[in-house]
Formats: sequence, C-alpha cells, structure tokens
Amino acid sequence: MSGPARAGPRPCASLPSMPTAALDPEWLTRALRLSLGTDAAVTAVAQASIGTGQVGENIRLGLTWDVAHPDLPTSVVAKLPSSSEVSRATAVQLDTYVKEVGFYRDLQHSVSIRTPLIHAVEWDPDTHDFVILMEDVNPAVQGDQLAGCDVEQARRAIDEVAGLHAPTWGPARGHVGLAWLRPVRRDEAALRVQMFELLHPGFVDRFRSRLAPDVMEVGGRLVTAFTTWHAAVTDWAETHDAWCVVHGDYRLDNMLFGRPPASPALTVVDWQTVSIGTGPADVAYFLGAGLLPERRETVERELVERYAARLRERGVGIADDAVWDGYVLGSATGYFMAVLASQIVEQTDRGDEMFAVMAERHAAQIETVGLPERLGLR
Repeated sequence: MSGPARAGPRPCASLPSMPTAALDPEWLTRALRLSLGTDAAVTAVAQASIGTGQVGENIRLGLTWDVAHPDLPTSVVAKLPSSSEVSRATAVQLDTYVKEVGFYRDLQHSVSIRTPLIHAVEWDPDTHDFVILMEDVNPAVQGDQLAGCDVEQARRAIDEVAGLHAPTWGPARGHVGLAWLRPVRRDEAALRVQMFELLHPGFVDRFRSRLAPDVMEVGGRLVTAFTTWHAAVTDWAETHDAWCVVHGDYRLDNMLFGRPPASPALTVVDWQTVSIGTGPADVAYFLGAGLLPERRETVERELVERYAARLRERGVGIADDAVWDGYVLGSATGYFMAVLASQIVEQTDRGDEMFAVMAERHAAQIETVGLPERLGLR
C-alpha cells in the first residue's frame, strides 16, 4: 500500500454519519484516506486527553498504520463536545460548536492566521454532536494563561492575529453570507447588559474572597456602563469601517508555541467564540491577560503599533491613533469574559484561578489605558 499522494489535507473534508464516540481504526482510515490521498489503513489507535478546555474535549490519537511511510502522521487530534452536561448545554445555547465547525468549514481557507490543518469535520445540527479531526502540532507547547508569556511570544501572537482580521476587515467583507456569523447590532446592548447584570452577582459571590475590592469595583462600573461602552465600540467600528472576524477568546491557553521546523512557531486553536467584532479588541484581550501588568505597560504601545503596521501591510488603511482608540475600548472585553464565562461553564479550580487572574490583569489594563476617561466615567 502506498503513502500519501500529496502533502497536507484537503480543506475540511466531510464524511457521513460519524459516531463521535467511535474514533476507531475503521473511521480514522476513511477520514485520513480522504484527507491525505492515501490507501494506507490505520490498524490501531491509542487515545490520550490533552489540553485544558472547559467547553470541548481534545483527544490525541496515536496511530499505527499497516505500512511505514514518513508522510503518514503518527498522531492526530480529535476535538469533541464537552463531557460536562453544564458546559455542553451552554455551548449549544450560545452556538459555540456551530461557530467552531463553521470556522474550519467556511473561513479557515480565506484567512492567513496559522491554524491546524483539518482532516475531517463532522457535524450533526440536530444534536450538536461533532468531531473535528486535525493535525497534531506536537511538540508545540500550549501557552499558560496563569504564567503569562514573554514579549517575543506576544509579538508572534500580534503578527498572527492580523492575518485573521485583515482579510475580513471592513471593505474586504470576507465573512459575508455566513449565516452562523451574525453582524453586530446596536439593539443588542439591552439584551447583553441584562445578561451581565444577571451574572455579575454570582461572579462577586464566588470571587469576593480572591479579588481585591478595587478589582471588583471595576467590574461593577463596567456592568453599569455596558450600554455606553457598546455604543462607543459600535461607533468606532462604523467610523473606521472596521468590523471584521475576531477570535473572541484570543489568549495563551488557545495557542500552541513551537520551534520550526519541528512545529510551527505559533498555531491558534479553539475557534468556539469566533464572531464579528473589532480587531483591536482581540489584541487588547490577549495583551491584557497574556502579559503581566508591569511588563504590559512597558511594551503596550509598541505592540499595538506593530499590529497596526501588520494591518497596513495587508492593505487595511488605518492609522496608529485609531487602532489605539479601538484597543482602549477593547480593554473591557477580558473582564466581561471573566464574568460571563465563569458563570456559565463547569467550575474547576484552574478555571476559577484563570478567571480571577483575567479579572485582575484586565482591571489593571482598563485603568492604565484610560477606558473610564474614554467613556466619560471620570
């Protein structure tokens, strides 16, 4: 039997009737034959859980083939729905799985951010069962949201995210016609503020013994000012014709750092929160939590200007000052995420510590970049 006929998989090859619990040699053979263009067969599979995700399950599949060929992968990764009933119900309600499947199926090929190569995507719209079979970028290492990153890793993340935003930015309209990507509407503010008002008391109750009073106070002010903030973000995007596709959870735990040629320098995963938004918000979200505050404050302007330059290199005509203003407005997104996500996914010790750290670091970011002044709250 021969090895692969070509290097790399076909984009999002879809197979019929995949039972998500049966990642067995037979199914993997069908999936990988279609993707890799080979007639080799998988004869054995070893499974191991990987990652720290709370909304999905990631399983590394060690593969044994019936032939030896250097181009046949020795492992792949399967992503499946969460085994937690709470997290799964939340994901279904928020279309979390719809978005990730949609990104890999409909958008991945049109953006230049480095993501895993996809071998197969299976999706059942009635049950929200799915499997995404992707390359294993091992020995790349997952980032650590709690530990933070160094400046060089931050630069890589900034360069990559411009490859997501620029192809879908404003006039590029790379996302038009995708039903699962809803445009932002001004009238959504009232519904969103109701949600945050509902969830914020639970956040306070859970974290009051962990977070300092001034960190909690920032959250209370943001919830109160949500409508003002939402209007300011919408005005910014419309003024600069700057709506684009955003990751929505662009942070270290969703990044795999490697050393070429063994593995790519950076691969971005977990596309469950992809949406229409403002590009600088992804940047603010990443820098606010990914860099320790004292380090962030010394390199923040440099990195935001680097991001603006990368956009212009890709044809987006926007000035540094405009990007900085969008970044200031985007500094609230990380704190909002800490409140929202902590209340709607399965509670874990690491998850709680991560949400607490996010709230602390984004509260510091909100103050140092001047978001309260930008919103007229002082």
